[in-house]
Amino acid sequence: MTFQNLHWLWLAVPLLLLFVVLRFWRRHFWGHSLVEHAVERLGVLNPVLRLPTLLEALAVGFLLVALLGPVYPFVLNRIERGGLQIMIVLDLSQSMEEGLQRRGTPPPRPAQAGPGAPPATPSKMVAVKVSAAEFIRKRSGDAIGLVVFSNNAYLVSPSTFDHDNLQDYLRMVNVQTLVNEGFTAIGEGVGMANTFFRFTREQGLRSKGEVIILFSDGDNNYGRDPVKEVEQARQEGRRIYFIGVALEPGASQQIADSVYTTGGRYFDVSNPRHLEDAMEEINHLEKGRFVTIQLIRHQPAYFIFVMLSLACLAARLLLNAIPHFVELS
Repeated sequence: MTFQNLHWLWLAVPLLLLFVVLRFWRRHFWGHSLVEHAVERLGVLNPVLRLPTLLEALAVGFLLVALLGPVYPFVLNRIERGGLQIMIVLDLSQSMEEGLQRRGTPPPRPAQAGPGAPPATPSKMVAVKVSAAEFIRKRSGDAIGLVVFSNNAYLVSPSTFDHDNLQDYLRMVNVQTLVNEGFTAIGEGVGMANTFFRFTREQGLRSKGEVIILFSDGDNNYGRDPVKEVEQARQEGRRIYFIGVALEPGASQQIADSVYTTGGRYFDVSNPRHLEDAMEEINHLEKGRFVTIQLIRHQPAYFIFVMLSLACLAARLLLNAIPHFVELS
């Protein structure tokens, strides 16, 4: 507890001292002569009979404390999560079912394994989903969403801190989700992410720290111009990381070059290890911040001492009704 009006002590203390001196003078010099004879015959007074005086002193003391403005200083530490808004944009074209290796590259020699062991080279889709799931697990302080595309783009999950549900959505999507679509509309995927982030800004939500992570294994062959969508993202202040999953030489080269203008990077991955390294690098490059704001709020407490003072005065009045507590002077 602290006091906001300590300067009142300079006035209250002299007045209290003056009050005590006057009371002492009145009792010992102006008192009735019968009091002295009564004291000689009765002897020393019982300390209990001093209770009214004690209650008066307490009432004055509590009022003085209330006058000083007592407050409870509540310190509130508000932690603002400065995490990022990340949108994973995933290509669901049929070619994502192929093994994660470039055409013409010999597959790695399989290790000795028993029957039923998983294939040595996972499909692009499986490798991407495993790496993305691990990335989501490491980004507990960020709001992450999911967009999938083939001919068209679809928002599967808006950016959310509920990563458990997001992981469920990620496990459910595969190339069969958009089996009736066969093109690779990278511009549509990036455009959908841009549209979502623009919508969140219009709703008055936080607009800083917007990141797009794009996965694709082919060249854009349908829909909007991806380079224009990348430029739109740059103008609106969001970064794009493009992970080319076993791209053929020269494929999507314009997109790969343009993402650098946003502050992002292009990763050329040809095996699961490269994919893991790319996601790990993004994890280190993109860090959210946590800001602690300290708020001090003063809760007034003077009413407590006012109530105590009134209680003391009320008790003093009740005692005054008992003859033994009536002062003779």
